[in-house]
Amino acid sequence: WRNYNKDSGNTIEMVFVDKEGTRIHASVGEQLIKQFEGKLTEGDAKVVQLFKLYDAIGDYRTTAHPYKIGFFHTNFVGTSDEFPSEVPEKYFAD
Repeated sequence: WRNYNKDSGNTIEMVFVDKEGTRIHASVGEQLIKQFEGKLTEGDAKVVQLFKLYDAIGDYRTTAHPYKIGFFHTNFVGTSDEFPSEVPEKYFAD
């Protein structure tokens, strides 16, 4: 989803899930939206490399994961053909 924050401007916010069902919040900053918006489609299986992890802080969190992913201009986003068709549902297990 798209978000606006007075400190960071426009962003794309999302939640990634891996094949074990672990979820992590990810964010694309305003200066990188044009670079990544066409590569990130809801429901698609992607490989994301060369990102940075930040502490996930704040009163409102999308996941229980202690970190979140930050995108940079050096990130690689590619298609994954090996992602399972069904992912374990452990989102509410924590």
